[in-house]
Amino acid sequence: MMKKILAGTALALVAMSGSAMAANSLYAGAMGLNVPITERNFNVNSTPAIDPLVSGKYMIGKDMAVLMGFGFMTGGPSNNSTTTFALEGGVRKYLKSDDFAPFVSGLLQYSNSNTSPNSTTGTSLVGEFGAEYFFAKQFSVEGKARFGYTAVETGGTKYSYFGTTTVGLGANFYF
Repeated sequence: MMKKILAGTALALVAMSGSAMAANSLYAGAMGLNVPITERNFNVNSTPAIDPLVSGKYMIGKDMAVLMGFGFMTGGPSNNSTTTFALEGGVRKYLKSDDFAPFVSGLLQYSNSNTSPNSTTGTSLVGEFGAEYFFAKQFSVEGKARFGYTAVETGGTKYSYFGTTTVGLGANFYF
């Protein structure tokens, strides 16, 4: 009798956790906001990060999203302050729309950083892969890596490179 009660309780818990885990915000019309928790930039020559500070997504289907990002940062020593502005846009395809949702994305990025007397501009075309995990319907964390081509001009010198641009973790809020 005790084994049947334990088995029934375990089965009920598994069934309830399965239905609770199936709730996420990957559906057409959902919007999300992403804020980086940590990010490692692999740009050469210490160029500023091209990745925007805050990005958003609009779900156009249960497995497809349009991405937009914006970043602005200013500060530094009073005789050498830096102002950086960045934009990005792209598309993300979710390979699965479960609570653990792997994805691939394609992005175009632009940044401009001014430090008197130099200006640095960068343009990147990157592919991104990663996964998002939903803790609740409206909250998730994601890990990602970006790989692509970057062209940078700084102080009259132009250079470009191909490879890993950034890896990072972020938090998502859907509404």
